Amino acid sequence: MQGGFEETQEPWWQPGWEAGDEVDLEAPGLFHPRRPRPEPDDSHPLLAPLARAQDALARLETRAEGASPAIAAGLRARMSYQEASGWLAHAHVWIHPQDLALRDAGLTSSYSAAAQIGRLEGELPATAAHGSSFAAIPSDVAVNLGLRLARLERRLAEFRTWAPLADAPAMRETLQSLGYGAMLSDADAKQWLASAHSRTRVPALIRAGRSARDWMNLSGGEPLCPDGIFLGACLWREKGFGRSITLPFWAAPGPRHHRLSLQVGLRWMAGFLECVTAAAVVAADELTRLQSAEEKARALAHTARSRLPAAIDAVLRAPIVTARSLARSLDVTPQAALGLLRELMEAGIIREATGRASWRAFVLA
Repeated sequence: MQGGFEETQEPWWQPGWEAGDEVDLEAPGLFHPRRPRPEPDDSHPLLAPLARAQDALARLETRAEGASPAIAAGLRARMSYQEASGWLAHAHVWIHPQDLALRDAGLTSSYSAAAQIGRLEGELPATAAHGSSFAAIPSDVAVNLGLRLARLERRLAEFRTWAPLADAPAMRETLQSLGYGAMLSDADAKQWLASAHSRTRVPALIRAGRSARDWMNLSGGEPLCPDGIFLGACLWREKGFGRSITLPFWAAPGPRHHRLSLQVGLRWMAGFLECVTAAAVVAADELTRLQSAEEKARALAHTARSRLPAAIDAVLRAPIVTARSLARSLDVTPQAALGLLRELMEAGIIREATGRASWRAFVLA
């Protein structure tokens, strides 16, 4: 495939017992009981990037699985918006993850309409606070695609029974949920699935990356559309990974994605692995922030009948909390929920995110 990977016969990919039926046991380099075992090839260009990515992911998954349920859920939710924000940045639409959460919660509306009445910065408070100039109005269509990606990222990590690549119709449904796949034929889907599932003896991350790139070539899309990377994440989960968090990729710094879009072959795969490593570090930092907030909250004094612990749990789980959403979650009045939020603000655990006097939303400080 153009720009993809040629099937390699390097020993690094192929176990020695699959070399063929006719094997010369006296050939140089082959293992033989009467000859010392040859040294492994540690010069393969993917060995170091793969080791770094696997190490970063293993550390992240171990920490996430050992965290409280509220923190694990909060990490998945926040990273889904981080991933969507990263992809949008690659598509030249710069929106802070918190503003995506506001939009997803229905607390902001069309950016085009807001720009027409001079209120765009009010609809994107976190983005404005981080110095974006809004030279171009963010595309509502692109943002909606990004939010679709965020929802599917969470679904992949949270729904154990969902099999997005069970067969060709399931794959088409998955892509259509992401906003793609309308022109995908069953033949193309079956071809990709057969190729992806035939790679049973390569590392799971290599399998995910190669299959993602194969899909980009097959679909003829832009080299870093979110559909190919998401399909790779689905394959990674099929191998037993991603029980606590979906494969991170788009949360890596933007320049890494831009460099990757110019690469092919082994250089592309090495860049893919480096993006995964960098995104896993971002997720680990977010996990540390959540755990710090949980520790600070534990120090707050409360009575046995206080709803404060439940409020803290809700704040850790959701990237955006309002008095109304907290009241529904705790089955209390909006006034009681607002009192709990004020208490958490005074303790420095949350802060107001919109700058409004009403219809306010709160995030971790």
